[in-house]
Amino acid sequence: MILELRALLRCHRQLPLKDLASRLQIDPEVARAMLHRLMKKGLVVKLPQGTLCAGGCRLCPGESVEIYRWIGDNMDRPVSLP
Repeated sequence: MILELRALLRCHRQLPLKDLASRLQIDPEVARAMLHRLMKKGLVVKLPQGTLCAGGCRLCPGESVEIYRWIGDNMDRPVSLP
């Protein structure tokens, strides 16, 4: 299941939690737990509250949307300073 989640995020670059859960037909809490595992590995980041969906959709209230971005194979990774 986590491989499917990874594939979705890699393909779409960023998706809201509810879309990921819906596409995988799982509870959002299960998807969130998998996302947190990927975050610990440095492959995914949670975007700040209020971030718009990739297409700029404004149908959902910004504070209620939880968006995750795949950073596993690009240069968008946060830089950690010594």
